[in-house]
Amino acid sequence: MPELSVLVFASVAVFLGALVQGSLGVGLALVSAPVVQIAAPSLMPGSLLLVAAVLAALGAVREISHTDWHGVSWAMAGRIVGTVAASYVILVVSVSTLDLLSAGITLGVVSLLAFDPARLPKNRGTLIASGAVAGLTGTTSSIGGPFIALVYHQEPGPRIRGTLSVFYTAGTLLSLGSLTVVGRLPSEQLAFGAMLLPAVVAGFALSGPVRRRVDGGGRMRNGVLVLAVVAALVLLVRGLVAIVTG
Repeated sequence: MPELSVLVFASVAVFLGALVQGSLGVGLALVSAPVVQIAAPSLMPGSLLLVAAVLAALGAVREISHTDWHGVSWAMAGRIVGTVAASYVILVVSVSTLDLLSAGITLGVVSLLAFDPARLPKNRGTLIASGAVAGLTGTTSSIGGPFIALVYHQEPGPRIRGTLSVFYTAGTLLSLGSLTVVGRLPSEQLAFGAMLLPAVVAGFALSGPVRRRVDGGGRMRNGVLVLAVVAALVLLVRGLVAIVTG
């Protein structure tokens, strides 16, 4: 099991990530994945996927009445394809390559949206595509949220949080099952993830007052775009570091 210092650092990161995601609908893996990856790389991605599943379930219960079920169904179709592909890709392609590819796609999409928000419509094609990318990167690195979030960037806050929470709940469980099937989910990862759950619950509980502040006035959309850029930079740096040190 990890040292106490590792658990403390990871718990703080997960707490902050849960606070952000409870407010914006996305952000857990973005905030906590780099910390856990550095502190305990052998416990990734399973530990964070378990944490993400629990947080997403809490969010779904809180705002399920705002869920876009039609959108979730198409996004999940893509997520299934992406997750199945990840089970194979993770065995033959380096994670660093996937990180760099995902970063490039995200930065490209955000650049378009910054100048013309209508350039990424919410339709069947974009939902399936974003779900597939989320399934691929979410399974391999636990960071898959920004892609589907960008499709919903113009929706009201409750709509974004409710829809993404349902999508993440089903998607993370699918990713955990996929890793189990290919033998890439050791029990140590699940045990460490369980130890992080109190931090998740605490961060989610404190996100209640914060989410009411970010709704409206364009703050929700801007928050999603900023998080997507940060996620891309995290993936870009991590991919480059892995290539240089590998």
